[in-house]
Amino acid sequence: MGATLHQAVTLQFKAANNQAEYEALIAGLNFALSMVVKHIQVFSDSQLVVNQVNRIFETKDEVLKKYLQLAKSLISQFEDFSLTHIPREENQVADRLAKEGLPDLRRTKVFERTSFECTEGSSEEQLPCWMDKILDYLKSGIQPDNR
Repeated sequence: MGATLHQAVTLQFKAANNQAEYEALIAGLNFALSMVVKHIQVFSDSQLVVNQVNRIFETKDEVLKKYLQLAKSLISQFEDFSLTHIPREENQVADRLAKEGLPDLRRTKVFERTSFECTEGSSEEQLPCWMDKILDYLKSGIQPDNR
């Protein structure tokens, strides 16, 4: 039995299109992990991201290499994972979310810095990262205050 999960993401930093696509993938993977999902089928209209994750395309860009490394780290936590490309014109769900967002604003995540910056070690000067509580849970089983 399966379920479809939706989450909107707002980036408050400059990101190229491919970086934004990776941010969406990473946010979705983290969301699924926070829901204790073990088997996941992901669909993306980003041909580049899909082919890099599926090892069809080589990743040469240094920033995209960091995103790919983080995505693979998250993917390894699922028992079963697949990532499939769907043409942009067939991705009505993503179009609707991009235009309208989610009515339940609690499922809209706002990111102030890139996901891979969150995992490169926290300096005391940095603001808390949106992923900190998820990483704490995955590493040590410490549950966030608000499940």
